[in-house]
Amino acid sequence: MPTCHALLLSALLGVSAVNAFCGDNGGAELGFGTQADTDSNGGNPSTVLGFSASGPFDAAGNPILSVIATNAGFDSSFYAFAAFLCGQANPDSYPQTTFGPVINEDSISTQTNTPLCLTASALGEANITVALLPCINDISVNPVPTQTFQWIGTDFITYGFEFIGNQSGTPLDPSTPTDYIPSLVSVTNGTGAYLRLDYVPGGLPPSTGRETGMVLALSDD
Repeated sequence: MPTCHALLLSALLGVSAVNAFCGDNGGAELGFGTQADTDSNGGNPSTVLGFSASGPFDAAGNPILSVIATNAGFDSSFYAFAAFLCGQANPDSYPQTTFGPVINEDSISTQTNTPLCLTASALGEANITVALLPCINDISVNPVPTQTFQWIGTDFITYGFEFIGNQSGTPLDPSTPTDYIPSLVSVTNGTGAYLRLDYVPGGLPPSTGRETGMVLALSDD
C-alpha cells in the first residue's frame, strides 16, 4: 500500500481540492518506468530522471530533463526535488491525485536563491521538453500551467507522475485521462535519452501503477 505521507499532510493542511497555500510534500526523486517495478526496486526508480550540466539542452541552452542513471538503487543525491502540495482530489483514500509545482531542492535551500521549477517548454504541442526555470508564481501559491504537475497514489508506495499543464487549475480526479504522453527519446549524436511530452487530448489513461511512464518517489523526511 502507499505511504501515509500524503494523507497525513492533507489532514494537517485541511486539504480538499485546492489549498489557500502550497506546502512542501517532501523530497522527491523522479524516474521513468512503472510504479510496480519501482516498488519492487525498494521504492527507487531504476531509470532516474534529472538534469546534467553536460546536457542535453534545449534551444535556449538550458539542460532538459533526461536519464541520469540506469539500473539504479537508492542514492540520496537523486532526491533533488521538492514536491509542493497545492491540492488533492480524493484526499482521504486511494487512488488520489496531488498537484503543484516540483522545485529544485538546491534552489530553495537559502532565501537568496530564486526557486527553480520543472517547466514545460510549451502547451498543447508535440515534442515538449522540460527544463528547470525560475518559478513564475510564488511557491506558496498555485503554479502557472507550464509548471503544473500531479502525482497519483494508487496501490503502490511510489507515485505516477504527470504533466497536466492547462488541463485543469485543480487536481484532476484520479479517473480522468490526461493530455500529455511521456516518452524517452534517444539523444541525437550522443548517448542517453531525454524526456519528451506530446499533447494528445485525453491520450494518457488513468494511472493503475502498472503502465510505463514518469514516476515519483517521496522521501520519508
